[in-house]
Amino acid sequence: MPYQTLRQYWRWMLLCGALAMLPAWALAAATKERKVLVLYSLGADSASAWQSLIHKGLSAELAQQNLTSALGIFEERFDAVRVGDQQSQAGMEQYLRTKYANIRFDDIITENYVAARFLSEHPDLFRGVPRHYLNHGRPNWKPDDGIAYDVQADFSRAIGTIARMAPDVRHVVIIGDSTDNIQESVNAVRKAAAGYNNRLSFEYWDKLSYEQIDRKAAQLQPGSAIFLLAFYHDSTGERRRPVETVRKLVAATQVPIFTNWEAIVIPGVVGGYVISAERIGHAIGKLLIQQTPDIAGITGYLFDYAAVQRFHLQNVPSDALWLNRPQSMLQQYLWQILGGVTLIVVEGILISALIVALRGRRQSLRALHDERNQLEARVLQRTLELMVANTKLEQLATTDPLTGIGNRRRMTEQIAKELERSRRFLHPLSLLMVDIDHFKNVNDVYGHEAGDRAIVAVSKALAGGMRSIDMASRFGGEEFVLLMPETDLDVAGHAAERLRACVAALRIHGDNGEQIALTISIGVAASDPGGALDSPSSLLSRADKALYQAKHAGRDRVVCA
Repeated sequence: MPYQTLRQYWRWMLLCGALAMLPAWALAAATKERKVLVLYSLGADSASAWQSLIHKGLSAELAQQNLTSALGIFEERFDAVRVGDQQSQAGMEQYLRTKYANIRFDDIITENYVAARFLSEHPDLFRGVPRHYLNHGRPNWKPDDGIAYDVQADFSRAIGTIARMAPDVRHVVIIGDSTDNIQESVNAVRKAAAGYNNRLSFEYWDKLSYEQIDRKAAQLQPGSAIFLLAFYHDSTGERRRPVETVRKLVAATQVPIFTNWEAIVIPGVVGGYVISAERIGHAIGKLLIQQTPDIAGITGYLFDYAAVQRFHLQNVPSDALWLNRPQSMLQQYLWQILGGVTLIVVEGILISALIVALRGRRQSLRALHDERNQLEARVLQRTLELMVANTKLEQLATTDPLTGIGNRRRMTEQIAKELERSRRFLHPLSLLMVDIDHFKNVNDVYGHEAGDRAIVAVSKALAGGMRSIDMASRFGGEEFVLLMPETDLDVAGHAAERLRACVAALRIHGDNGEQIALTISIGVAASDPGGALDSPSSLLSRADKALYQAKHAGRDRVVCA
């Protein structure tokens, strides 16, 4: 064996022996992963604007940190908006114990009042693990088993923003609901409003239905303003996401809308002194990496540029953040201008380097460094473009191109998710399978274009007659599937009968001006979360058998399995 090869061999053997002699605890410490459980009060990003902003801030915070150890993040959501505060907590303790029985967490973080209340009421759950209660929504509360990071809404500044920016306003309407959580905010607003009684009158709409709120808001005259709290249901018990509520208010009223909640500052809403969900996400990121979050910096001024311009508001705070503010040419192309200037400077440096040899090497290295930064920026841009393209492809893959509603793939995935949620919360789940009667005759007699119009009309009637939590999809041809969470068989049967009558009243125009009447047959099936376990295929099969019975019995009818 050659001498050099022999030397390399013995060096390798010595290195392996040294590694083998390392203590086991040293290797374990080098590879230990920090595990953190995060409990959110609200649902998924797709169903909650607040949750979407939190994840945006969390991702941004972790992206700018130089993590030196592995970090395992486990997330669970109570989905309180969708199923209610109490219902969302039912069965959660046993669910968490079972799912994480073999995991030892380093920290537990809760966000918002439902998750905080649940964890504080279960001291034996994950005993000994440090707890962090962020934005817990309970004034003057200090937990015995953890650290509270209290994010307090500053209603004095929020009301003061209206008086400062809209001097012509003399009447302010406070909109909320009668729940304990919102009533705490209403009482805080009343206290803050006392300082402005000499120039503003206040009216409180906290015991009205959504219909009454929309109607009264449409009647407000100039000189009025709305201050909207983030509430989830009206006096009748109907639930609605705050974003849906504010969209209807923007469409109905002609007066400015202020708020103290970042998630409902959408186009048309002025904004105000708000609690920022995105900054709460940054605070969660700080806790994940064992740093102290800046709680005082979570609140701040946020305004929609178009709404401020529309209502001719003035005296905007200098430290305010803007949404949808148009950029000047300089702002829009700032990086391109800087890039061009940088290239000119680099060329000058390179030319100087040819003249001054001793300084040329240093200037060349600087130019290479600048080019690397530009390459990283282009790679990041291409990555973002690819993410957008993938999102569009996913939407195309799960949407029926003719009707615009979900397709078979999307419905099948959603059924599996809702079945899992139904078993977890022990709530009913119903499924309707719908078929257009004698659809072949429509195609044969009136043509395929008339058939397409019939399918589109039926899909709009079905989707328009359902709740916001329901889902409609085209399953194939003239067949549709409707998914109704939180709904037992009897209620689903009544809903199906109403949809059948709605379609029976439709009239489709043929190519020659004929009026085409349509009917549908509906099979209804429900999953019993306390009984035998259902699968998407078994639930669909039962609904299909009920549909077959409806067809066999003469069509234009509803049959419940």
